[in-house]
Amino acid sequence: MQDYSHGLRIVENIPLDTVVLERMIADPDDLHLVWPQAEYPFNHQQWRAELDPANGTVSFLVYTEDECPVGHGALAPVCGDRDSVMVRFLYISPELRSRGAGRELLSLLEKRAKETMGVSRLILKVRTYNERAMNCYGKFGFREYSREGTLLMMEKEVL
Repeated sequence: MQDYSHGLRIVENIPLDTVVLERMIADPDDLHLVWPQAEYPFNHQQWRAELDPANGTVSFLVYTEDECPVGHGALAPVCGDRDSVMVRFLYISPELRSRGAGRELLSLLEKRAKETMGVSRLILKVRTYNERAMNCYGKFGFREYSREGTLLMMEKEVL
């Protein structure tokens, strides 16, 4: 995997801490890009329901080398498809955007999905108005396989 030299690491968000997410994703526009259905102000109950480990979802916090939380990502099972995992709720702090940190996060999530879940495909949803994210995903190897209005479904084979 490519090293993007940010020194990011992911840590399972156990026990599930939504307060750190609220602090990171404080901007309403960012919250909308991460999850268009998210309520603003931040609704902890809504996020706990979506990230509930009882449903098989694994939430990860992203940290820099100096232990600052700078992002989030989650891996969720895909109903009826044991070979795939859904990448959800991706967020990178503004100061790290457009500098390879998103691809580094995706690389870390892909590695975790492959090693601990044994999947061969990652899928994700992105809105067409989130051009920065679409570009990041494309550079990481995701390809569109379905489109409905502004919603794109993208996939990447895990090697």
